[in-house]
Amino acid sequence: MTGSTRYQATFFLGRFLIGMAAALAFSVHLPTIVQAKTTKVFFVTDKGMVIKNGTFDFSLKNIIHYNKFSLDITKEKPYRDGAGRTVAIPDTPTFHGVSEITYHFWHPRHERRLLDAIVVKTYDKNGHLVKHGAFDRGVFVVILSQDLFHGKRIEFQDVGRFIKGDRSLYVKVRIRKSDQTALIPFTTFLSDFTRRINTIPVASWAVK
Repeated sequence: MTGSTRYQATFFLGRFLIGMAAALAFSVHLPTIVQAKTTKVFFVTDKGMVIKNGTFDFSLKNIIHYNKFSLDITKEKPYRDGAGRTVAIPDTPTFHGVSEITYHFWHPRHERRLLDAIVVKTYDKNGHLVKHGAFDRGVFVVILSQDLFHGKRIEFQDVGRFIKGDRSLYVKVRIRKSDQTALIPFTTFLSDFTRRINTIPVASWAVK
């Protein structure tokens, strides 16, 4: 390599390194611009639907593992969430003589996030099985759509602790034909579902 060629190579290498250093310095000192965004969801209870502003986190860490989740309620010990909402044994003909209800949340492939069915068993005061049934996802969708969403079709998604500072469980659903997300207190969902058992064809007890 001649002296002139060596000089040109050194010159261009120097310019390249200076350019890289400037770019690196610019990238390091350039402030990161974060787009502020207010998350809005529909908050749905048996009293109606309202838009709720707040801090929500729908990440996997906040979603319950269905295969490790079950509930057992009695007349003396209803299920109570962090906000004081309860799931109690309904005082209806369907649950006449029932002193205990167990709920098992289940998926045939033991998927963490997919709730395929709820197995419900009822017992009398002596611990004898009264009625039982397995109710699949289609039942939840029908009941939720009819009772809480006034006929709007919804997609059942997850159950978890999605509201910052609130340890209560909520059901997350998507309202179909829209990008709208709705949260339902788990107690509202489970109470409404329980009251509807054996009152509509899709939610009938199993035959012994």
